[in-house]
Amino acid sequence: MANKPIVKAEKLSVTYMMGRPNQVNALTDANLEIFPGEFVIFFGPSGCGKSTLLYAVAGLERNIQGDIFIDGKNLAKFNEKELDNHRQHTIGMIFQAYYLISSLSVFNNIVLPQFPLNVKNKEREKKAVDLLSFFGVKEQIKKYPNELSGGQQQRIAICRSLINDPNLILADEPTGNLDSKSATDVMNLLLELNEKKGKTVILVTHSPGSLDYAHRVFYMKDGKIIDVKVNRQPGEPVKKEVTEANVLAKDLETVSGGAGTGGSQINKSLELLARTYSNIAGQFGSLLIPFKAKQIVSEVLTSLGNHDIEALEKEVEDLLKKILSQEDFKSFLDRGVGDFGLGLDKRTAEKLSEKIYQIVAEIRDMEEQEKQLGAGIVQDNDKEVKDIREYLFEAFDVKIHDRLQLERVNSFIKQRLENKIDGKQFSANLDKSLKEGGVNLETRLARKLAQRLELLILGKLR
Repeated sequence: MANKPIVKAEKLSVTYMMGRPNQVNALTDANLEIFPGEFVIFFGPSGCGKSTLLYAVAGLERNIQGDIFIDGKNLAKFNEKELDNHRQHTIGMIFQAYYLISSLSVFNNIVLPQFPLNVKNKEREKKAVDLLSFFGVKEQIKKYPNELSGGQQQRIAICRSLINDPNLILADEPTGNLDSKSATDVMNLLLELNEKKGKTVILVTHSPGSLDYAHRVFYMKDGKIIDVKVNRQPGEPVKKEVTEANVLAKDLETVSGGAGTGGSQINKSLELLARTYSNIAGQFGSLLIPFKAKQIVSEVLTSLGNHDIEALEKEVEDLLKKILSQEDFKSFLDRGVGDFGLGLDKRTAEKLSEKIYQIVAEIRDMEEQEKQLGAGIVQDNDKEVKDIREYLFEAFDVKIHDRLQLERVNSFIKQRLENKIDGKQFSANLDKSLKEGGVNLETRLARKLAQRLELLILGKLR
């Protein structure tokens, strides 16, 4: 390991609305050193400060107290010109949402960071082609982002981050919008950049399946670094089984306590129940509550151990049974493990409580509507399809105005309600391109919509 760190933070803090009643301590007294050639991960639940720390390193977060040194220079004291130089030459940013410009070709997206540097056309083209070849997407050079899969778009985003040949690669949840195969591919590409190109990689994630890639993992909670774990030394290769693993599948195994009892099996059970009991009356309500609880938990949380998941499911069951209030549930999330709680980050506990309670309330509303109608399924199918589509779009902030896309969403919802397709096929149909007869949604969003629809179907199984 090199003697001098490439990144060094000393008592680094970020505070929003300082001095106000709603003051937020996003980052508190962070101290760390990261050395050239390291693969480092900032890990923790949503809202713990890991992205804030990454953006401080990138020079994107300027509301900082304390010091942060990049190659020995104090970023906290940079002027705007020095910051621009830092962003153009020192770092390469990779985001979860890709941020590709839809009106530009793949080639022009990649070379965009070269224009402020006045790089000659031939040099730009050679760099772009070399990067596309390295990442196996050279044949996509003339295409546009909306013609690519999520995994291909993320590879293009990585190419763009490397076009100016930075030594420091910063990745903020780069696998968050990807399917299992693409997520593993991207992690292996980052590892290859680290091992073969000598790039220093700092990755932000809440995915436990990615942790084994790192030399060191910085664990964060409530805006603080609470622990550092060393997996291996620089130069020591990652074990083969890590690079061959399916990252998202490993996350699922971590959550469920084993491959045989994972969330995929839960989803299969839910689909079977939805198909089998969709017209059965309310005597099954108490039997289905545990399945509803599992579905809710699997939708909103993916990084706890098996014991924690079971405890959380039990609390959600009590919410469904109306024997636990939202305040009591939020208290359970926030309490320390020693006090029989989950010990989540406070802001995360509040957001998670609101989200779960909202879903539970929606199920209750749907059950009440079903009772009033006196039947298991709403008879006005067209109205129900439209209502469900509008609900799903509002829940996940989906903005689609294209008539063909809307008609296809309606058709797929109707097919799912009539059990002509299962939840997996519904998600796949949303994910397919328009040419393939799909809706062309991002893979992650398609899965979220499908999961929520399954939850609504369960709401019918009182």
